[in-house]
Amino acid sequence: MAKNLKIKDFSIVIAVRDHNPDILTYDFLKSSGAMATDWELARPPVLSDRSTKIVLKNGIRIKAKSGNVSVSEGMVEPKTSEGMKIAELVSKYAAALPNLDYRAVGIKPRLFATFGDSSETAHKYITEKILSPGAWQEVGDKTMQTGINIMYSLNKVPLRLNIKEAKLQMFGQEAISSILFSGNFHHDLVRENEKDKLNILQNQLKNWQTDWDAFQDILATKFLNQTSWKSIMAA
Repeated sequence: MAKNLKIKDFSIVIAVRDHNPDILTYDFLKSSGAMATDWELARPPVLSDRSTKIVLKNGIRIKAKSGNVSVSEGMVEPKTSEGMKIAELVSKYAAALPNLDYRAVGIKPRLFATFGDSSETAHKYITEKILSPGAWQEVGDKTMQTGINIMYSLNKVPLRLNIKEAKLQMFGQEAISSILFSGNFHHDLVRENEKDKLNILQNQLKNWQTDWDAFQDILATKFLNQTSWKSIMAA
């Protein structure tokens, strides 16, 4: 596996009161114009009383349950954010169902940062570069496990950032040590005028790139800067 990969994943979640997951079908997505008619299923949809799961050959994953709809898409080089399709899909899905009670939209970027083949490097990066080393890390008879939750406010939009160690496995290769950065930009629609909710929801979806870029900038400048990266790799 290539060293120092940054594998990105992007999800959009819309909270919808009393959403019926049976609405979301492959045929409905095509007939409503929410997705292109030539997008093919990767495997048969998974249907139950509580949820619907659809996976497409282009890598887009769709899940619906009673309270929300989530759509996810991976981004591995050379794919860029300009090629992401899910915001348009979610917007068209909502437009096809304008009378639903939309409550919120979550823009949820994720990034796996790997550090070569060492199983210890990701742990060291969190405990030595993100956290301050100290005796509190030496408690117990096993290496402590780390997880960090941070709440930011960016232009009055809450951003929850979770940082934790993870194992990343791709294409049947051996799992390698990585750090998973998970963001959630929460855009509340509850206080909006009922008549304006759909328009506001769609405007938030049009501006998803703003949240994506902010997430990227925070990681690049505050957590994964080159000086810290190089020093931990050389250790």
